[in-house]
Order: sequence, then C-alpha cells, then structure tokens
Amino acid sequence: MEKYAYWLSCIQGCTPRVRRSLFAVCAHAGEVYELGEESLEKIPGLMHKDVLHIIQSKKTWDIDQKWHELSDSKICFVSMEQPAYPDQLRELSDAPYGIFYRGRLPVPDQLRVAVVGARMCSEYGRTVARELARELAARDAAVVSGMARGIDAAGHRGALDSGGDTYAVLGCGVDVCYPNYHRQLYDEIGLHGGLLSEYPPLTHPVPAYFPRRNRLISVLSDAVFIIEAKEKSGSLITADCALEQGRDVYALPGRITDALSAGCNRLIAQGAGILLSVEDALAELSLSAVHKKEKNSAPQSTLKSGNCEIFDNLHKFSLEKAELLVYGCLGLLPTGFEELLEKTGLDIQALSRILAALLQKHCIEEVFKNYYKIITE
Repeated sequence: MEKYAYWLSCIQGCTPRVRRSLFAVCAHAGEVYELGEESLEKIPGLMHKDVLHIIQSKKTWDIDQKWHELSDSKICFVSMEQPAYPDQLRELSDAPYGIFYRGRLPVPDQLRVAVVGARMCSEYGRTVARELARELAARDAAVVSGMARGIDAAGHRGALDSGGDTYAVLGCGVDVCYPNYHRQLYDEIGLHGGLLSEYPPLTHPVPAYFPRRNRLISVLSDAVFIIEAKEKSGSLITADCALEQGRDVYALPGRITDALSAGCNRLIAQGAGILLSVEDALAELSLSAVHKKEKNSAPQSTLKSGNCEIFDNLHKFSLEKAELLVYGCLGLLPTGFEELLEKTGLDIQALSRILAALLQKHCIEEVFKNYYKIITE
C-alpha cells in the first residue's frame, strides 16, 4: 500500500543505497515496515545507523494519520512500486523512490523540452525563453523547468501563454512556493501541468537540493534548451546531466563579450546544438512532423539569430513605411538614438517624430533615456 511507501520516502537518511539493501530482501515497503530491529540488522549492506533511523521512524510515524494528512493537503504521491511512476525517472541510478506532486504527472509519450537558464538573465534572454516556450507549447510540446526566477519562469509563462502544458520540478516540498513571489505562476502550473518534487511536504529549499533537482528536469525531458548561462552556472549542471542521460542539448549563442552567454558559447564549442529556432531543433530531433496547433490568439514568431526580425510582431502591419524603417532597426536589446541615426540615415527631427509615433502605438518602449527596444507582448 502506498501509505507504507510514503513512510519509507520520508525516513531521514533512507538513501538509494539503503533502499537497495531493503528491497533485496523485501518485495515492497509494507514488508519493510513489518521488519523488527533484529531482522533489519541482518540485512547485508545496512549500517547500524540505517537501522536506527528506520526503527525510530516507526516509533514516531503514525502510518494512517500521516497518509490521511497528505491526502487532505491535496498533495499526491507515487512510488516506484506503482505503474504511474514516470518511466524516465527509472533510468536514474539514484532515482527518487517517491515523487510528490500537485496537478498531474507528465503525460507519457508527450514531447517534453526543458527550458532553463540564468536567474539574473537579460531582457533578451527572458523574451527569447518565453517565445521559444510559446512555440513549443503551440506544437503540443510540454515545457519543463524549475520555476526559478529569470529564464525558468519565462519558459513556464510562455507555455501558459499558448495554453500548453508545463511542469516545474522543485528543490523543496511541493507545498512550498519558492520563490514566494511566483505564487500566481505556481498556481497556474498546478492547473496546466504539475509541480513535482522528490522532497516531502514542508521541505524548505537549501542550496544542495537544486543541483539534485536539475537531474530530474533533464531526465524528464527529451531535449534541454539552455538560454543564458555564465561560465559557472546551475544550468550547466542540467546540461551535464542531460548529456549523461543521452538527451540532446541546445544552447542559445551570444556575444563573446556577454558574461551571460559564456556558458552557452562554451557548450556550443563542446558540441551542443545551436539554438536558432524551434523548427531547427525539432527537425534535428526528428520531430518536425509534430503539428502546430492553430491558435489565433498566440503570436506567430520565428527566431532568426543576428537580425531585427527575431519576432514577427503583428504591430508591423499597421506601420507606415518610415516607421517600418526605424522599427526594423530595433530588436530585443536596447538600441541608442545615435545608432538609429546612423542606421536609418534620418535627421534628428524625423527620427524623433517616428520614435514618438512608435511609442504611441506601443510597438516599442524606451527602456532608459534615448534607448529603445521592440515590445513583443
């Protein structure tokens, strides 16, 4: 019964090594619970401290009450003993014995892509992550990430924009919203996908939990998209895990002078795929036959590196010729007034007038004095 598996998942110090020793002599968690101290001491591979942890837990853990409390909290639990346990997780040598979740588990056979990157990302990285996730969700692919600030949150939000599925793997209990200002995002993911964790309820985040969380993000995904990452970044841990697990890794290229692109550029130099568009990535994955859903409300976009048509903003179709000239010189990164003068060949008065018109039409925004970028939402 799952209440015994729940108990076993919550025992302090019950590592994969301990569980392997236990299940070498027991068929399921219920049998483990029935073993006394003397029988546990005889199991090869179990240390005395392991036995003490199990015995102490049995004394303090009310099986029926704890299971009832979990059910009341609307937190679901699945163990390796159940068919519903995600098959991808079974690939791991240190697979979590149990998974706690809110919402639902990842749908079997659904294409899933991890979208991860820097917490302190640039506006460019945030926008690209959101647009990529929109495109993936529009093609019935689910987006997997860690609900961290920055790129992770943008990936989740993009999937939700297209009405798609998204899954957040947490480095804390699924009843803990971290960071706490993502409460709305947390609630929406629970309704349009799922929140998953190997950690029991009420587990608060600590730094050591996040690298372990990353191996679950990658193994649950068919491919991993790294959007922005410094030379030393948690996202690179996810990339390493993905490569060890046989997943495809794609990185968004960036300027060599940008610290946030250093990790991505390094991955590309080491053989990672270059992320230029969703279409290219899906084609390389032999998944180009995945049909894009017709979503009239979803913005149509392409991702073309190195030019101003990174996003096919619908505002362009209502612009005059001179406005299109200026708009075409802008992108996701802020462009200065002096640079626009040089690119367009316009005089100061004409450029000022056109910029004012574009601002009024909400096609662009002035991010700081005399620096402009396009609006993609």
